[in-house]
Amino acid sequence: MKTPIGIIFALIVIAFAACKKDKDSTDPIPANEKFSSVYDFFSKNGPALQTYTVDGSAGGNFTTPQGTKVTIPANAFVTQSNTPVTGTVTIQFKDIYKKSDMLLADMPTMIQFGEPLKSGGEFFIKAIANNSALVLANGKKISVEQPAALTGGVDTANVMLPFVQQDTLAINIGWVPVTYDSVLNTATSYVYSMYQFSNPVDSGTWGNSDNPTFFSMYPQTNLTIHPNDSNIQFGTEVFLVFNDISSMVHVYYYSPSFSFPYNYSPIGLQCTVVAVGVKDSTLYSSFTPITISANQSLNFSLSPTTVDDFISQLKGLD
Repeated sequence: MKTPIGIIFALIVIAFAACKKDKDSTDPIPANEKFSSVYDFFSKNGPALQTYTVDGSAGGNFTTPQGTKVTIPANAFVTQSNTPVTGTVTIQFKDIYKKSDMLLADMPTMIQFGEPLKSGGEFFIKAIANNSALVLANGKKISVEQPAALTGGVDTANVMLPFVQQDTLAINIGWVPVTYDSVLNTATSYVYSMYQFSNPVDSGTWGNSDNPTFFSMYPQTNLTIHPNDSNIQFGTEVFLVFNDISSMVHVYYYSPSFSFPYNYSPIGLQCTVVAVGVKDSTLYSSFTPITISANQSLNFSLSPTTVDDFISQLKGLD
């Protein structure tokens, strides 16, 4: 029995429509451009963690691709129950010098939600043996030599001081000065001597060589940054990236005023207000260059962007 030509034509039309629907329903956003939040974007595009090994008894050293030299003495580690560690020790390490990397790692150079710091370099370190985090043995120190050329050269006016990252509920809230570590200025570098890991040691330790007095020469003012887009919809985060200074601060959202206020803004300095958000899996951003003035207020609007374009524009601020 032959199928009527009208039925055949109808089936072809239905099949074509189904194929077109499938094609039209294809997600236009590539997988590597889709994010669930700003922090998902950071986690996928921030500085990579490096891994090295040393001998627990003999110690060892390594140099990172950026030129950071790390020296670990013999018998440097003990377990959390104070047992000396021998054999292979894995060192997880991350060094950050560029302002773009500071932003992508969400490691701003500021004191606990407050004043900005001028950084000579940030680093993360964690020692592991037998799948457990280790503690530095009493009296032992790890030397981290940071090339000053990566942050604009040695600050000859001031000696850098040691800071460690203070975390609360896994939120980075700023750097605190410590007296048990030290920083030595040389002709070409800052040498951070670390005598103690932060608690809990399972989370690793962030160190930073900082000049805490650099910004004190500038009067401070209130800078209020207003989003033209819904912060709830975009989960927006805002940063100030300073021109020609190794410093980047995170400006946090204040919901009662629907704005991002920063009360420690140094008058007269130039910076770029960088805003980044995610909506419907798409990355959005805004770059607004300003010269900070007294009691300044500004608005910004987010626009969709690709990862490459955002990072390229961000690196232009280094």
